[in-house]
Amino acid sequence: MLIGTGCYTLKIERAFEGEFQSFENNRVINEYCISCHLHRDFSSTTHVEEVSLNYNRKVFRYATECRVCHYLEKHWYLNDFLRKTRRPENANEGEYKLFEREFLESQKEILPDAEGPAS
Repeated sequence: MLIGTGCYTLKIERAFEGEFQSFENNRVINEYCISCHLHRDFSSTTHVEEVSLNYNRKVFRYATECRVCHYLEKHWYLNDFLRKTRRPENANEGEYKLFEREFLESQKEILPDAEGPAS
């Protein structure tokens, strides 16, 4: 049982790090969220589209992945992690500029070159 749980925890962490394609990242993160009693009635169908309207910053406003606004905070001494949220009021004030820059850079690495391969 613990081995399965550990693997699943690792998969959650990997999804929050963006290791999978965006639809898989979202699926894993959504399953994790609805496993919590507080979010068991959560509907992910329109969540990203609705909530992104509260953000003014480009990275958050046009987000298609849960991990843009949500992240894991590791607690090594508890051998656990907590899901945290980059809230609109903080993001709109520019609190997450470093994250935004790093996220945009990571997306450049994923997206194919618009001009195609160099000759």
